[in-house]
Amino acid sequence: MSVVVTLIILTLPAYAENFYLSGDIGSTFSSNLNINGRSGNTAAQQTLKAGINIEGAFGMRFDNFRVEGEVAYQPQKLDSTVFNGNVHIASFLANGYYDFYKEGIQPYVTAGIGVGWHTNDLYPGGQWISGRLEKLAYQLGAGVAIPVGNNIWLDARYRYFALTSVTEDSFSYTPSNNSFLLGLRVGL
Repeated sequence: MSVVVTLIILTLPAYAENFYLSGDIGSTFSSNLNINGRSGNTAAQQTLKAGINIEGAFGMRFDNFRVEGEVAYQPQKLDSTVFNGNVHIASFLANGYYDFYKEGIQPYVTAGIGVGWHTNDLYPGGQWISGRLEKLAYQLGAGVAIPVGNNIWLDARYRYFALTSVTEDSFSYTPSNNSFLLGLRVGL
């Protein structure tokens, strides 16, 4: 193991020009949130309004592959006539990318895994109820990067994001959403 770590550390200077920062913003869309009872049957269905997704990342490129650490925040409002509320997901993911081309327009696929913090802020009948859970998070996506300058790419992508199942009292649900994002990636 120490040999592998040593080799990685020794090769990092050779890839120093391949570090980058990126930032994305876009719309998040969720399907109905199916809240299941103990038997597994849908006990209730909650609709979320479209929200935003804000992401920032620091990464490194190795030929056609990229690895990065990403921080993201995704707030959404409940679409309910019964009570008001918000759902927030903050996440930290380790992502991998495969760029199909190294130059020019670069289509890519991506996958990531990490941790997400899911917060519910509900206001039924004027009372405030809040809960926060930490869960395993993952994402899958695809996009295209278009060079717009020296070491600057315009990035457009689709992302499916989910947390593992959340269980509260006798109910469970799986938060997930789809995002369409636009951003910039800048080589350092």
